[in-house]
Amino acid sequence: MKEKYHFKKGFLENKNILITGSTSGIGRQLALDLSSYGANIILHGRNENALDALYDEIIKEFGTSPLIIKCDLNDLNENKAQEFANAIIESYECLDGVINNAAIIGKMSAISDYDYETWQKVLNVNITSSFLLTKYLLPIMEHSVNPRIIFTSSGVAEKGRAYWGAYAISKAAVKSLAEILQEELEPISKIKIFNFDPGKTKTSMRAFAYPAENPNDLKDAAMLLDDYLWMLSEMSNDSKIRYIKFD
Repeated sequence: MKEKYHFKKGFLENKNILITGSTSGIGRQLALDLSSYGANIILHGRNENALDALYDEIIKEFGTSPLIIKCDLNDLNENKAQEFANAIIESYECLDGVINNAAIIGKMSAISDYDYETWQKVLNVNITSSFLLTKYLLPIMEHSVNPRIIFTSSGVAEKGRAYWGAYAISKAAVKSLAEILQEELEPISKIKIFNFDPGKTKTSMRAFAYPAENPNDLKDAAMLLDDYLWMLSEMSNDSKIRYIKFD
């Protein structure tokens, strides 16, 4: 895949990076870690108290310029996606990175027992919101020197598994969306597209999907940082690798 590199602490200084689902799990850890490298993180989530607490922690620890955008991705439509983009434009000159991290499992169920409401919600949050945000955020990424869009993949995107329902289908769709954008954008734009599978990581979502699993056997989200730093850095400019799995 890639070699391990050493990244200087300030190399993301003044870079503006959106992380969806940034109040828990991998998203929260990334928000803190990328802030420590100087990035201004656009914090997205639904829980206002959690967003405020993370914002205050980043300001206190790193002194960067984060931004809060509270939004339920299940309710995202074109008007709200434009408002999302407008909020970023009002605070920053451009957008340098989007990490599509937010996702929900919904339920573990046979397709024959899957209810429509949960099905629609999972697809809205996991794939439709990524489409809408990409559509409305692309124009403000064109001014970036080194723009990146990183989608979050999963092992169930490669091969469907029983009882994973809408989640597996949404992740297969995310993989396809990333591949389509790569072919459409990379020949004509500086924007680079990555699809990243973080693998088995200690998160509440993992615990929900695998309740009998020992969390001590899993890696912490902090161990993913080098992969994200590489994708966000100029070191990945000439790489032909666009699908990355943590190893």
